[in-house]
Amino acid sequence: MKSLLGEFIGTYIMLSLGLVSSVVVNYFLFPKHQNRFLTGFYWGLSILIPSFITTIFFGTAGFNPVVSLTLAVSGKISFWIFVGEVITQIFGAWLASLTVKLVWSKWLRSLPLNLNFYATVPRNINNWRANFGWEIFGTFLIVVNTQTSSNLQSPWWIKTIWSSILMTIIISVIAPITGAAFNPTRDIIPRFFFSRTYDKRLSQWKYSIVPLLGPIIGGILGIIFSFFL
Repeated sequence: MKSLLGEFIGTYIMLSLGLVSSVVVNYFLFPKHQNRFLTGFYWGLSILIPSFITTIFFGTAGFNPVVSLTLAVSGKISFWIFVGEVITQIFGAWLASLTVKLVWSKWLRSLPLNLNFYATVPRNINNWRANFGWEIFGTFLIVVNTQTSSNLQSPWWIKTIWSSILMTIIISVIAPITGAAFNPTRDIIPRFFFSRTYDKRLSQWKYSIVPLLGPIIGGILGIIFSFFL
């Protein structure tokens, strides 16, 4: 139960920090676009901060169904804890979406509404093969790092800092291409919130299969690869 609460709080903090930072950065840069390094930096911090908080108080820092699956397959958590974590991650993502709506509608309303406030938006929505490939590759690296780190005899805070640095690098490289989901909950729940709250026609549901299945496939490949290490 403690880990489930940690996953809920951590997912909420991570997505709130990341998505609200995106809205604020877009507000101050408008009409220019943010560059990849800025995107990677604030998402890296958005992952690092809740990871420290939830690891200290709850002993967990997944915030991603694929990471939870990785821990379940490797025997670090039970199957039922995995299911519970996914559910709490979904609720955390929904609450984070509400927070984004509050920030945008109350303080930054002059900024045009953008799906990118919530979900991932690719550079080329029609380049399915490349988008799938990059989402798979990014998640693959994350899962391999998760599996490898769990077996290393290093202080947890060093692992947490390294994982956040790795995420910063991966996001900086891939965000301009696919929007860098690597987490089905991070994309699908905010996208669903956007669709219900604003305009379904702007939600790009046809593309959503990429941030949904890409991370799942990448996670499975990462788990299989880790078993051979």
